Amino acid sequence: MVDYAQTERLALHEIHRRFFRTGRSEFLRQFHAANEPLWAAYREHRITLAELRLERWARMGALPPVASAFEDALGRNVTLFSEARAALRRLSRRFRLALVTDGIAHVQRAKLSRTRIGGFFEHVVIAPEVGLRKPDGELLHHALNLLEAKADDALMVGDSPVSDGGCAEAAGVDFCWVNRTGASPTPGIPVHRTVADLGTV
Repeated sequence: MVDYAQTERLALHEIHRRFFRTGRSEFLRQFHAANEPLWAAYREHRITLAELRLERWARMGALPPVASAFEDALGRNVTLFSEARAALRRLSRRFRLALVTDGIAHVQRAKLSRTRIGGFFEHVVIAPEVGLRKPDGELLHHALNLLEAKADDALMVGDSPVSDGGCAEAAGVDFCWVNRTGASPTPGIPVHRTVADLGTV
């Protein structure tokens, strides 16, 4: 639903302008070099989310206020994919929907408030608020319990084979991969359906 790449890009441009003197390309390279391994470590339970949110900026020589400013910027700059709202409207008329999302809770809440898409979902499950994280299967089990649904009757729709697909596999739920870039499948992650965008779901 959320175009995270665009949302992150806009937020990073704002943070670069406010806090950094290096060129933008070098700043972005440094950020992704710090950020991506930390998210992998988080998914593997080697660090906490609190550690991640500060450490990625510490590795760039930035103080904690930069972390807070970045999180605020993510909420302000949230961008939905063009088809997302219409797709959610159509799906919510036929199916019971739950939103299961990872990430920093107050950032996710800010995105929901700004985009006003929360009403399409019967339940919103933000992983850190329930003490879980993707790709833990218990995260989907929690959402299914809220919906009073069985794994065999559910479909996990997501754009990340590692976090979304891994979560679905661990929970015994079919996975629909929203593959916007034509990427190759991730070995070991079963994909029930592949679609190019949410409108196809």
